[in-house]
Amino acid sequence: MIGFPQRMVWVLLCVLMYAPLYAQETVSLDREFALSSANDAFVLWQNSDRFYSFGFGAHLRFKKERFLGLQDIFIKREDYFFELGVRLEGYTPTNKEVTQMDIQGNTVSFDRPFAGLLYGTLGATYAFERSFVRGKLLLGVLGPSSMADDFQGWFHRNITNDPVFDEWRFQVPDQGVLNTDITYGYDFMPYAKVLNIYGALNARLGNLYIDTSPTLGFRVGKFKKLSKSIAMGNNILSDSNETEFFLQTAIKGTITMFDATAQGNLFHRQFEHAIADLSNFHTTFSQSLYFSIRWFSMGVEHYFTFRKVVPKETHAFARILLKYRF
Repeated sequence: MIGFPQRMVWVLLCVLMYAPLYAQETVSLDREFALSSANDAFVLWQNSDRFYSFGFGAHLRFKKERFLGLQDIFIKREDYFFELGVRLEGYTPTNKEVTQMDIQGNTVSFDRPFAGLLYGTLGATYAFERSFVRGKLLLGVLGPSSMADDFQGWFHRNITNDPVFDEWRFQVPDQGVLNTDITYGYDFMPYAKVLNIYGALNARLGNLYIDTSPTLGFRVGKFKKLSKSIAMGNNILSDSNETEFFLQTAIKGTITMFDATAQGNLFHRQFEHAIADLSNFHTTFSQSLYFSIRWFSMGVEHYFTFRKVVPKETHAFARILLKYRF
């Protein structure tokens, strides 16, 4: 009997063999719907449920001549598109259970607090010859109103049969969140065919995150230029008959000044389970595999973080991405 990994390889080979039959004609595909799911349980060689525990999201990207006046930014761009999205995320500590004695003695402590986050995004991306600029506005709620604890409880009871934790009652209190997120990507080798090197700079500012992250990345395989590639979520700008199949490796360093999921409210520091000694610098190593053809794209991404939130701690999680153009 063929095992699951072998079946996946066989399916990919079949898709690659028959791809040319479906990629001869260029058609206009100016909308894209995507689903993504992140979880540390997706990392096959570990069995954990901690720190960045889960994330589920959906977004709609679309090309439109005019949208909320955003088309007038960067007049000299080559192309542009807009996006709307929604995402739910859950963060949990390593040791999730506390005893009645801890509660009575007021000695409840976690290496990082429980935190639920629900938000929507509005964004615009502007593509240039060898670079792109993306801006996003994030609006949502952090705390019990996100219902992240309800979602995890339902998922553990009905899907994975894992424990359900009452300790979510100690999570970060409710607050509205508003954040900006700006990314600039630059292609150092825009005419490369097999090996590509790129750089990116991301900055986030608001009452959810305040940080900045430079990234250096490498792509190997068959890929489009950075401003049109699935590597950065820009493949809606590519022709429908162009395919991609490549491996991507990236290293990112992040300087963090504030993280509400670990510290609570930016303006009222009264959350008793907040991280007292937030790690102000951490690194992230990612290894990803992407495939894109005509109307369908997919990605499998593994992330390894070092010293994020908690000094001297490491964490690994994976994300699965599915995208459909129409």
